[in-house]
Amino acid sequence: MSTALVVAHGTDGPDRHVRAMAEAVRRPGWTVVTPDFRPAGVVRPDGQEDLAGRRFAEELGPVAMARALAAHAAELRAAHERVVCLGLGVGATAAWLASDAFDSIVCVHGARIRDHTGHLPRIPCLAIFAERRSGFDVRAVAGRITGPTVAVDVVDAGPGFCDEDGPRHDPEHRAATVAAARRFLHSD
Repeated sequence: MSTALVVAHGTDGPDRHVRAMAEAVRRPGWTVVTPDFRPAGVVRPDGQEDLAGRRFAEELGPVAMARALAAHAAELRAAHERVVCLGLGVGATAAWLASDAFDSIVCVHGARIRDHTGHLPRIPCLAIFAERRSGFDVRAVAGRITGPTVAVDVVDAGPGFCDEDGPRHDPEHRAATVAAARRFLHSD
């Protein structure tokens, strides 16, 4: 079966972290794409993660990114029997919103899913949240979205634990997340 994996990036675009996650979850023979959905010129200056996040939200945001992601999936579907998505950060929220365009999705660090708990994917979805996240009750959100098509893992780590280059990288939790994503996406 021909499968395409779309990796939807966070505010930093398809950086080394995104490409590493794509390689970590891919299966041999899959088409893997890491498109750049950022508006032209949106980059994060070192040490200014909050500024980059606000600018990204103002200039694109998860809803507009979801539309672009769904359009990209539709193009891939013309040549593939299965189209799956791994969303990271804001890309996880975009994947959540664009879920109808995919056969299955994994959403990692999709904190803004909390703003879209009324939208529940109809396709298989695995949402993985960092528990040590300020600004909202992760367990309450997990409880609201868990259901017949949505499985949720809450990891005892801070946001960014999967980014091998980041200050909050946690190798053990990254390995467990990659393993869970692989199992989920590889189930045919």
